[in-house]
Amino acid sequence: MTEETVERKSVTNIQSEMMFIGALYKQPDLYVSYGGYMRSQYDFSDEACKFFYDMFEIMYKTFTQTIEEDKVNMFMSQSDERLRTYKRYKGWKTISSWIQVADCDDFKKYYNLVKKYSLVREYDRNGYPVQRILNHRLFEKWEAKDIYRVIRSQADKINTVISAGEDSVLLNSGVESQVESFLSKPDLGIPLPWGILNKMFRGCRLGKVIFNGFLSNEGKSRNMMLLIAYIVLAMDEKFLLLSNEMDEDDLRNCLVVTVINNKCFKELHGVDIEKPEEEIVLGIYRDNNGNVIERKTNDNGDFIETEEEYRHRVATTSDEFQKVMQVAKWVDQKRQGKLYFKDVGSDYSDSALEFEFRKHRMLYDVKYCGYDTLKGYRIDDWQTVKQTATKIKELMKEIHMFCFSVFQLTDDTVYTDIFQLSSNNIANAKQIKHVADILMLGKRLHPDEYYKYQYISISDWGEPQAHDLKKDKTYFCIKVDKNRGGNKNVIPIFEINLDLNTWDEIGYVIKREKNGA
Repeated sequence: MTEETVERKSVTNIQSEMMFIGALYKQPDLYVSYGGYMRSQYDFSDEACKFFYDMFEIMYKTFTQTIEEDKVNMFMSQSDERLRTYKRYKGWKTISSWIQVADCDDFKKYYNLVKKYSLVREYDRNGYPVQRILNHRLFEKWEAKDIYRVIRSQADKINTVISAGEDSVLLNSGVESQVESFLSKPDLGIPLPWGILNKMFRGCRLGKVIFNGFLSNEGKSRNMMLLIAYIVLAMDEKFLLLSNEMDEDDLRNCLVVTVINNKCFKELHGVDIEKPEEEIVLGIYRDNNGNVIERKTNDNGDFIETEEEYRHRVATTSDEFQKVMQVAKWVDQKRQGKLYFKDVGSDYSDSALEFEFRKHRMLYDVKYCGYDTLKGYRIDDWQTVKQTATKIKELMKEIHMFCFSVFQLTDDTVYTDIFQLSSNNIANAKQIKHVADILMLGKRLHPDEYYKYQYISISDWGEPQAHDLKKDKTYFCIKVDKNRGGNKNVIPIFEINLDLNTWDEIGYVIKREKNGA
C-alpha cells in the first residue's frame, strides 16, 4: 500500500494545545516542571496557542506568577503589537474559556499529546512517512519516545530538539578544542572562603554538588552560612537556601554574626568588631566604658525609661551598637547578591525540592543553592536519603547549578579518629557517597586528643613547620572522603568559635610523630 492510499489524518491536535495552555494559566507553577522542555516554535501548530503560550512564558518569568485577568491585561498592554494580537485572539475571553475546560490533574497527558504531535509534524516536514504512524492502531497510546522508536533512521537531531531526549556522544571527538579552550576559560568555579578546600575542589563549579556531614549540633548549618554569605556578599552571586531545620529568624541572626566576625567580610565592610550571637539576640550592648547598658528601672524593678528613650541612649552611648548597625546596614545594601530562603520543613519530598530549585533557577537566575539538612522524606528509610541525594545530583547537572548540602553523621563518630572518617560514619545512608561529586566529613577535635596531632600552617614562609594544638583553642577538621575534582590527600584544620561563627582555615592536620609526644 503506497503513501497515497493511506487515509490522511491531521498532524495537529489543537484541542490538546488549548487544554495545555488553559492548565498553565489555571495553575501557573506547572510551568516550573515542564517549561524547560517546551519549544513553542515546534510544539504549537495553532498561532493563537503559540501566542498565548509565549506570552505566558514571558509573563511568568518577568512580570507575575499570579495569573488574573487584570494582571494579564496589564501585561498585554505594555506593548502595542502584543496588545493588538491579544485583542485579535479575543484576549481574556479565550484564556478564560480554556481555563474552564482544562483539568490540571490531566496536565501530563496534555503535555504528552502536544509533544507527540509536535514530533510527528517535524518528521512530516522532513519527509518521513508519518501518515502510516498516524493510522497505526496503537498511535493513541504512544508517546513521543515511542514514535521515535518507529522512525529511527536519521532522526537523532529532530528527537533531541523536540522531545528533549538525549543521545550518546563521542568522547574521542573534540578533545583538542576542549583542551585548548581551558587556556582562556579554566574549569573553575567561584572560590570558597577556605584556601585549601578551594584548591582541592577548584571552587564552586556549576553542575556539581558538595555533600558535607557533621555530627549533630556541631555547626553544619553555621559552616554553610559562612559559605553562603561569602557567595552572596563577597562574590555578589544569588543563592537559594532550602532548610527543613532552621527558620528565617535563626538564619538571619546567623548571617549577621557571620558577617560581623569573619575576617573575609571585615575587609569588605571595614568594621573591626567581635560580637557573639547570644548578645545580639538578647540586645546586650556596652557603653564606651565597657559597662552593659540596661534599661532604667525604679526600686521595684519597673521601667522608668521608655523603649524609645532606651534605644536612643544605646545608640548615642555605645560605639559597639553603632558598629553592629553599620554592618547590618551594609548587608541590607548589598543588592547585587541576593539570598533567597525557603522553609521546606512541612514538605521536603524530592518533588518539592526539585520545584524550588527549578523555579529559582528559571525565574531569578540563581546558580548557587544549599540544602539543610539532607534526610529521607520517609522516616527511618535510608533508601530515600540516597534517592534525594541522587535527585539533587542529577538536577544540578541538568539545570547547571552548584549545590552545597549538609547531612548528619552517626553519634558514635565522636569516637572515630579524624583520619579514619569514612562514609560508614554517615547516619542512615552511607550510599550517598556513590552519587556525590565531593563528600566531606567533619568533626571537632576533643582537647584530650590534641596531643595526637599537629598542623602545618598555610601561612608559613619557607620550610613547612609543624605546630602544636593549643588548649585554649577549638579545632575542627574536615576530611574529604571523595573528590571528583582533584586530590584529597590533606585534611584541613580550622580554628572555630561557634558563638562568633568564625571558621579560620589555619592549615592541614598531621599525626604527631611518636618520638615527639
